[in-house]
Amino acid sequence: MIKRIVVIVISSIMIAAAFYALAIFFICDQMHNKKIFCYGVAEFGEFYSKNIRGHLFAGFLALGGFLLSLKTFIIVNMKENVYDNEQYRENWRGQKKHDDTLELYGPLKELSDLLYYAIIASFFTAILQMTLGLYGHWFTAIICSWSALLSVMLIIDSLRIIKRNLDSWFDSIK
Repeated sequence: MIKRIVVIVISSIMIAAAFYALAIFFICDQMHNKKIFCYGVAEFGEFYSKNIRGHLFAGFLALGGFLLSLKTFIIVNMKENVYDNEQYRENWRGQKKHDDTLELYGPLKELSDLLYYAIIASFFTAILQMTLGLYGHWFTAIICSWSALLSVMLIIDSLRIIKRNLDSWFDSIK
């Protein structure tokens, strides 16, 4: 699980760095300017603090609270409907013969952990918006934007695992 989180963090850093590099290349006209920094990028910090920061704060605070209240409901329902289903247990026993490391509730624990990290990242993003995001500097705007990107990537990964669990449940219902 930690390996998955590290991959998501590194991917989000690489995506943020790629967007910064593209901004430098396209906004600052690197063909003629040849400088690493230009005023066009510096304006992003001011634009971010005036127009984007408040919306990201409200959005990620609400999202973190929603996920926090929904986490227990999702986990309990998945356990009852998917993992306590006899069809799932039969499939698990068949796979357990080939791989002794499989746990009955392993995928459910993975989902629970990923939702936990997504909640923490959402609250962390909201906190960054109201602390570091208050500075109208381009670098703080990039850090706050990166944290929002990281939170979104964790939530998308959580949704992917929820979809996989629901597909398993629907297959067992057939």
